Amino acid sequence: MADLLLYDIFDLSPLRNFIRSTGEKRILKKGEHFCRTDAPAPDIAVVDSGGFAFTHPDHKGDNQILSLALTDELIGAYIPMMPGHRSVLDSIALCTSRITAIPLDKAIDYMDNELHPGYRMEFTRSIAFSFMIRGMDQRCKSPEERYRELLSRMPDLPGKISMSAIASYLGITRETFARMRSRMREQTL
Repeated sequence: MADLLLYDIFDLSPLRNFIRSTGEKRILKKGEHFCRTDAPAPDIAVVDSGGFAFTHPDHKGDNQILSLALTDELIGAYIPMMPGHRSVLDSIALCTSRITAIPLDKAIDYMDNELHPGYRMEFTRSIAFSFMIRGMDQRCKSPEERYRELLSRMPDLPGKISMSAIASYLGITRETFARMRSRMREQTL
């Protein structure tokens, strides 16, 4: 799930390796959906390159980026981990992105039968924990602090996705983000 790499919560390498070794390669162009809100979400995937935004409309109907998934992150709508369930978020490609995808039921079977007992529960907890940490960061840290942390983990982020997408992720306007970046550059000179 998005932000799991950012927060270093849980070792997803066994699941990522399984998906990459058994999955189907796909390319999604900028703006294409991997999952749509209220639509069935049958697959889970690893982002091989590119990036995705998990979005949801705010009270005005504007899509807000709640989470990001970049290289090596998992994408999907798997909170309930039940085949046939509907997504609660949109997962949209931020640029031309390559993924490897498998059916969600195949991933569930792998976690339940091939990995250690409790792996799926730990996976689900790590998703919930990452959203909790992200929520705390949104409320307790400044946008500049959150941006610095994001850049320390993903230094090539500005080259991969638009400034508007980063601003939305940080919960600020594009204009505020531009001023903040300018101020940060001045401070480093």
